[in-house]
Amino acid sequence: MKILLVSTQDYIHHPIPSRHHYIFEDMATRHEVHVAHFHVSRCEARPTRLKVEEATQFSLKSPLLHYTFNAPYHFYRFNQLVRDGGFDVIVAANVLAGTAVIRAAKRYQVPVLFDLKDWFPDSAAAYFKNSFLQELVRKSVWAITRYNLSRSDRITTVSPSLVEKLNGLGISAGLITNGVDTDIFRPMEGGDTRRELGIGEDEFIIGFSGSVERWYALDEMIRALPEILQIRPKTRLLIVGGSLFTGYQDELRSLAEDLGVIDRVIFTGTKPYQELPRYIACMDACTIPLSPPQWGDIALPNKFFEYSACGKPIIMRPIPDVTRIGGPHLRVYRTQKEYIGHIRTL
Repeated sequence: MKILLVSTQDYIHHPIPSRHHYIFEDMATRHEVHVAHFHVSRCEARPTRLKVEEATQFSLKSPLLHYTFNAPYHFYRFNQLVRDGGFDVIVAANVLAGTAVIRAAKRYQVPVLFDLKDWFPDSAAAYFKNSFLQELVRKSVWAITRYNLSRSDRITTVSPSLVEKLNGLGISAGLITNGVDTDIFRPMEGGDTRRELGIGEDEFIIGFSGSVERWYALDEMIRALPEILQIRPKTRLLIVGGSLFTGYQDELRSLAEDLGVIDRVIFTGTKPYQELPRYIACMDACTIPLSPPQWGDIALPNKFFEYSACGKPIIMRPIPDVTRIGGPHLRVYRTQKEYIGHIRTL
């Protein structure tokens, strides 16, 4: 089978692989898979089995600007690719670029599967602080996403709750959950990495691994540190990851300085994906502080599977689909008091 993937992100340079990397790198061992390359990220290129099709005229770091200014080129480029490529199926998962490839697919009668890997209206709006801009982006992205879904032959998504949400909107969708590569993520000893980071053997490490963006309430975790330090004086917060498109990490540094706990917070910055398990191995408690309630209601985060594969206790905001999977290593908090209570008892 010959497949064209139009993913949600820069497939080659984004530092954190998505579900599409797991699915299509495996499929490429049996099928011919091509991927559109949107040069948004500036990280090191990752190797891939997929055939890369360049789809960037203006390489802009802001996703909003990148996809907006490249939209005319995307309509031209995807029309060319679909017309000449002989693809058996298109897998679309992008908002604006998704519209371009779906239009081309309909013109040349190629079936389209749309993979809705999160709730795009909210994930796009989360990059903005201004409430007016958030609402404008949310409505605009939903209008485009609905157009894309209505013109796709099949739809898949990541969680049972998102399937239910789509069903409630009159849209039928199948379920392919996120997962984890257990050859990479597995229990391991973290002593060497602790020493590398200057962490003492007797220190208690609260950890987070992932994109440092506002949809994770890492600021609330920093605000809780002064009280936690009264209970467990040898506590430190380890944040593994960086901000790709916002200044959120700089805001967190400033907050830690203002609260007088900057010496108790370690920011590693973005690390190669293959190295994440050794940083998770340093953590005594792993966190999923997913912030907007509407996100928790439909999410099934990769980091749940990654932390679990590493054998770590997890403290998280309410995420119903994770709770349904369950496990003795899960602890859910709704307030700062409950969060601190879990830290106290671990």
